[in-house]
Amino acid sequence: MNCPFCEYEVEAEFNFCPSCSQPLKTRPTDEYLLIAFENLAEGQVKAATRQFEAIIQKEPKHIVALKALGNIYFHMGELDATVKMYKKVLEIDPKYIDVLYDLGVAYYYRGDLKDSAQFFRTLLRIDPHYKSALYRLGLTCFHLGLLEECLENLSRCVALSPNNFMARYHLAVAYFSKGDCEQACREFKTVTLKTPENSAAFYQLGLAYKENNEAKKALKAFQKALELEPQNQRVVKEFAELQKKI
Repeated sequence: MNCPFCEYEVEAEFNFCPSCSQPLKTRPTDEYLLIAFENLAEGQVKAATRQFEAIIQKEPKHIVALKALGNIYFHMGELDATVKMYKKVLEIDPKYIDVLYDLGVAYYYRGDLKDSAQFFRTLLRIDPHYKSALYRLGLTCFHLGLLEECLENLSRCVALSPNNFMARYHLAVAYFSKGDCEQACREFKTVTLKTPENSAAFYQLGLAYKENNEAKKALKAFQKALELEPQNQRVVKEFAELQKKI
């Protein structure tokens, strides 16, 4: 016979595997689950994966093991396997809110934007104040070209979480894409005040000021971006071209 954890060949009468030291006799599932999480905490990802897989083989609807295994696959970049595990969880509990979120993220990274958006929307019907889902749905809608829905969700996220400056940054980007330069300038300005090392925010602020016919403010923003990132050729070009016109 083979050890179910490391596949080392062992004698049937052995109580423990001589290779990985795992018990070979039947134990309560919770004990195996504890071992799996201990493996994970110690960075023994392969051992933890084998443990969770063994638990699922024994109890196919063990929701904790399914989610944990999905998380491992996600962190390993195995997105197809991630989606498969998370879907199994939702078959058992369709309103498992964290898994709805995680599945939305997995689909987003896989490039399945419509599916991603649907899971975030489903989650938000259950909990309209789930801030991370508001942010993620806003980003997803932006990539889908759904600017109004993007703005709605990012605005709600910022209202609920004013210190989420990445959400505010992407809200400003969405306003700029819509052509609302004044609102974009206000949001980008707030981001630069709170994250003064954010060269991208200063660059985007410069573009928004430039589009809003505020050349001097734009030049100042480009100059700050250039100070932070002197090798950025986009900033160099914008700064040089605008400087000639003023």
